[in-house]
Amino acid sequence: MLPLDHSLFLFLNADASTPAAIVGLAKWLTLVLPMVLGGTIIGALMFAPAPVQRDLLVTVLGIGAAALIAYAIRQHWPMPRPSQLDWGIQWIAHAERASFPSMHATQAFALAQGLLLSTLIRATPRGRTAIALVWVCALAIGWSRVCLGLHSPSDILSGAILGIATASITALAARRLALTARGRSSAYSSRPAHP
Repeated sequence: MLPLDHSLFLFLNADASTPAAIVGLAKWLTLVLPMVLGGTIIGALMFAPAPVQRDLLVTVLGIGAAALIAYAIRQHWPMPRPSQLDWGIQWIAHAERASFPSMHATQAFALAQGLLLSTLIRATPRGRTAIALVWVCALAIGWSRVCLGLHSPSDILSGAILGIATASITALAARRLALTARGRSSAYSSRPAHP
């Protein structure tokens, strides 16, 4: 945990004086927004043009890889949740399993970074707006997890770093594979291969 984790957690965690609307918003952000984002990605995979679908598949692959890495870290380096340390208030029921890194933050930031690295999505004004909204959603989801007492700030930060790094590596690997595949396929076409 970070040296300021406890202080920052107590600052962000909702307490008895927090307005019900803030707690309600945090619950929606943590319970509903991830499903909305997931449904939006599924819809885009179904109806977007094929090149955009390929970029979205790379993004989904990055999210999956990040989630697997987060799961492995949790299994080998279990860290307690704030409620297990008697910190603040936990506003929704949650299993007392390892919290480091935050799976919600890992996946939300992997999605945001994956979309940011998608050349075709980034090329349109609507795509750039969607990317900006997903980054805001990732930050909001991270905040909601601390506000509701489910994670410490270091859980969120580590999830964000893991999600961003994994999505970046996945996008880079996909680009290299695509270039390699283009180089191989050009041997069978009338165009020369480009290095």
